[in-house]
Amino acid sequence: MVEQSSSEALPNAQTGQHFFTVSTVTARIQEILQPSIGKQFWLKAEISSGRERGGHFYCTLVEADDGGKIIAQLNARIWRQSFDKIKAKFRQQNLTPDFSDGTVSGLKCSLTFHPQWGIALDITDADTSIALGELELRRQAILERLKNDGLFEPNKLLSVPFLPIRIGLITSKGSAACEDFLETIRKSNFGFKVLLADAAVQGEHTEKTVIKAMDTLEHLDPDLIVIIRGGGSKTDLSYLDNEAIARKIAGYQFPVWTGIGHEIDTSVLDYVANRFFKTPTAVAENIIAIFTELQRYLEGAQHHLKTSWNFNLQREKTWLNDGYIGLRRGTKKMLMYHISMLQGQGLRLSKNTTQRILAEQMSIKAKKEHLRFIGRQNLDRASLSLGDMNSRFSMRRFIQKLLDERQLLQSKNSLLKAVEPGSIIQRGFALLRDNEGNIVSTVRGVRKGAVLQTTVRDGEISSTVNSVTGEK
Repeated sequence: MVEQSSSEALPNAQTGQHFFTVSTVTARIQEILQPSIGKQFWLKAEISSGRERGGHFYCTLVEADDGGKIIAQLNARIWRQSFDKIKAKFRQQNLTPDFSDGTVSGLKCSLTFHPQWGIALDITDADTSIALGELELRRQAILERLKNDGLFEPNKLLSVPFLPIRIGLITSKGSAACEDFLETIRKSNFGFKVLLADAAVQGEHTEKTVIKAMDTLEHLDPDLIVIIRGGGSKTDLSYLDNEAIARKIAGYQFPVWTGIGHEIDTSVLDYVANRFFKTPTAVAENIIAIFTELQRYLEGAQHHLKTSWNFNLQREKTWLNDGYIGLRRGTKKMLMYHISMLQGQGLRLSKNTTQRILAEQMSIKAKKEHLRFIGRQNLDRASLSLGDMNSRFSMRRFIQKLLDERQLLQSKNSLLKAVEPGSIIQRGFALLRDNEGNIVSTVRGVRKGAVLQTTVRDGEISSTVNSVTGEK
């Protein structure tokens, strides 16, 4: 408290109170703070309400309890000269100075007081190890939660299509990483179809744009999703150490490959991805390698097929040529053989025929002589027999024999005429036949209803049997 002094305070005539002027109070505060003003000290705090204006950086340094409630805060600023030195220091250690809201930093400060602007902290330096430590702690906490929820394996269990043609690419359009990936794909001369989904791969919009890109590609039925970005500082790359994106990949229906330019560390997304690579170009090369390997296999198979085909073709040509030559020579040889055989058989046939003809001629001549001899002998014998028979022949007995035979023949003829059916019918008898012309001489076989033909002297009568009596 500032002790009131009648010499410094102004009296109020109405109330009798004494009031200090602002300048009097500020002067008194400056006097009290004077031992601390200008002295430097290190402060660990969370940045809030940060903004850059005119090259200077203004923010509020806050401290929160375990529940996130702010329990203390101070206004702070970094003048342009100090801000440039801090950013240069971060870049020398391959870091991007991150003074976004919520970032915990180690800051070198000094207390200042101005009668017009009041108490403030001037920041003159920053500890890079604090920034790195906070990033690593946050990263490890994310990995621990993902591991406990069993999210490292789901996307790894998805199978990549045999030939991934449709590639869903998530990266910053026009970036070096994007161009390197596309150029590598183009040079392969394979027919890839790249579905580019533009997304921020660093900065506060990273989470939102990457998840939106994944949602968009999910409806385009890709074979494979690729998330890439080039190298950069650890703080730049830390934007992809994002738990929401990691959980999205773990529950994604398509395999996801990552190519995030970490030189040493592994990104949080790498842990949940189907496969991960160190650079965008390495991702493209591994996709191309699938096709190159198949191409080599097909070329090898083609070469093997061609070699095999040529070998078999040459073998078959040789076989056909040998067969043609053998057939031509064999046919000619066989023809000559058969001609020779036929000639021999012809000669033998001619010889045998001649011999057979001569033999037959001799046989005929012998038979002719024998026949002539036998004929003459038989003729002589017949002449003798005829003479003998002539001497014994009696004309009277011969004529009598003829008359006796003629009378016997006439007697038999009369008998035949007497028993002829026609003659019997003429005498008043009838001849009964069935439908087939068979003579009916008994009641056997005759059935009621049968039609019979009766032949009488002057015609025929057709009758139907009404009944049959007698012994059947």
